[in-house]
Amino acid sequence: MINDVVKQIVGFLSAIMLFLGTLNIEFQWLTDASISAFGVVLSAGIFLGVNLYTIYKNHYGFTDKAKQQKAWLKRADKF
Repeated sequence: MINDVVKQIVGFLSAIMLFLGTLNIEFQWLTDASISAFGVVLSAGIFLGVNLYTIYKNHYGFTDKAKQQKAWLKRADKF
């Protein structure tokens, strides 16, 4: 799913580049290589965000509910 979103954004940027080319408006930094590199960075950033959120949710020390769950799990392990 994430890759599909990144592909849509990269495709949109490619379409903008082509449209601007037909109007004879060219930017040196807007190339196929820069758009592909942006896609890689965007994909990596999304995956990093998902992983950081997962780590946050799985860590038993940030919220009161998480602390209670950690205490319950420690008691359950003793049996």
